[in-house]
Amino acid sequence: MPRTLLLHLFLLCAGATVVSAQPFSHSLLDGVLRTHVYSSGMVDYAALKAHPESLAAYIDSLAGTSPHNRPERFADRSHGLAYWMNAYNAFVLWGVVEAYPVQSVKDIGILSGFFNRRDFQAGGKDLTLNHIENEIIRPVYQEPRIHFAINCGAFSCPSLGRRAYDGAALEAQLEQAVVRFTNDAKHVRLGPDGELHLSKILEWYGQDFVDWFPAERPKIAANPTLIDYLLPYLPVATAAHLRRHPGVRLVYNDYDWALNEQKSGPRAQRR
Repeated sequence: MPRTLLLHLFLLCAGATVVSAQPFSHSLLDGVLRTHVYSSGMVDYAALKAHPESLAAYIDSLAGTSPHNRPERFADRSHGLAYWMNAYNAFVLWGVVEAYPVQSVKDIGILSGFFNRRDFQAGGKDLTLNHIENEIIRPVYQEPRIHFAINCGAFSCPSLGRRAYDGAALEAQLEQAVVRFTNDAKHVRLGPDGELHLSKILEWYGQDFVDWFPAERPKIAANPTLIDYLLPYLPVATAAHLRRHPGVRLVYNDYDWALNEQKSGPRAQRR
């Protein structure tokens, strides 16, 4: 075979490889979030139900590709984690939109079926939300900040961000999510008697913060605690109180499963 033909075939194959390895795009989800999520983190589900095209297209893109079946499309670990976080949030939005109008995600399927029985497709596999969170994100990536960033569609969930997660910017986005959560009084606040009221999420997943505590971060005592993890992010007065009272009583809030919905209207401004 002539060398010129061999070179031509090589270049064609190389070109095909470049095309197939194009980074996975989250731009469709980014547009959905910027359009239908408010600065409060609440969602205009009625408007999203009326115009689901971009979300549907993103859901279709997730179905065919994931870090499991197309690892070459994800540059590194951060891009893989961004995919799964975005997939979780998008699947929740899609599940609510399909069932809307609904008062709570708990009403979508019996016996917590929305999280345990409802399948969503990612990379050619049918996965539940619980599988994505507890069999992929938590054990594989061991990143406790995801508990401030993935949103289950309930009022007591962490606020849904208005931008899709991006592997190249993920560190900054995760830090922003922690600050947003820990400075929101519905998740973290001091009570009148000095007790610390915390989101139920921090009780359910508190061990993650202890197990994956950064070795270089200062601690109040010899062994890291949940309080140690939260301290750098808390309001100054709250952090100072906790340093003075390391044995503060913790009170975990009841979880509000009402839908994280905000209605359209002149008083509901997106920023």
